Amino acid sequence: MALPDLQEIQTSEYSISYRERGEGEPLFFLHGMGCGSVNWESQYDQFSDRYRVIGWDAPGYGKSSDFDTDLPSVADYAMAMAGFLDALGIEKAHLVGHSYGGIMVTAFHRAFPDRVRSLTLAQPVVGGGIDKPEDREKEIKDRVEQVEKLGMADYAAIHVPNSCAPDAAPDVLAKGIELTAAMPQAGYLRQFRSLKHANIFEWTSAPIVPSMIVSGEHDRTAAQKMVEDIAKEMPGIRYEAIPDIGHMIYLEFPDRFNALLESLLSEAG
Repeated sequence: MALPDLQEIQTSEYSISYRERGEGEPLFFLHGMGCGSVNWESQYDQFSDRYRVIGWDAPGYGKSSDFDTDLPSVADYAMAMAGFLDALGIEKAHLVGHSYGGIMVTAFHRAFPDRVRSLTLAQPVVGGGIDKPEDREKEIKDRVEQVEKLGMADYAAIHVPNSCAPDAAPDVLAKGIELTAAMPQAGYLRQFRSLKHANIFEWTSAPIVPSMIVSGEHDRTAAQKMVEDIAKEMPGIRYEAIPDIGHMIYLEFPDRFNALLESLLSEAG
């Protein structure tokens, strides 16, 4: 099946682009720094016979309008999520967040627990907020310089192979490069700045809904030790590790991720 058509909706603060397929309980997918609503092609196909599957483009991605600030906070993203769900008429949703999206759904669960049906953190990162200020500022400076020098296409060609498993299939790498190269440069760099000031541990709590945290065997961005440390701060969360994948869980053997998500959603009822 092809990707769902891109739609746009106006919230109280932003115009948000998104894709949607199916009917039923809302199942909301949130990307991290990479790509956008296009990430979830296999998830739209897998779950839309039972769920209202939604993938948004976070502010600054796709056709979504951007934040007014160059340094949005985790709380800014959580509030943007709430406004987006409000605009769609959704009171409660199953949440699936990848990478920085994992920080977003953790914050949303902490701020709006009554709006969450289930919680999945897919390869979540901690964020640079635990680092020394001078270290995070250097990382921001270096990344901005790299992306501005190379442009998104050449940056994608370098970045994607480092994000995937060492033996990732050529078609997976090609798809990852295609999606990454198409990202808006300004939106990507704005979220990178935000990530380097974020700290997931400011938002972690014991989940009050069926919850899962997932790591990848060859993930160098959200290494297994990092994911395990996050899991320890979320007592009761189910921990799973997927073999043979790097950080692009939506492209590298997505069937393995989908099977885990199916199990959690069945538990949620």
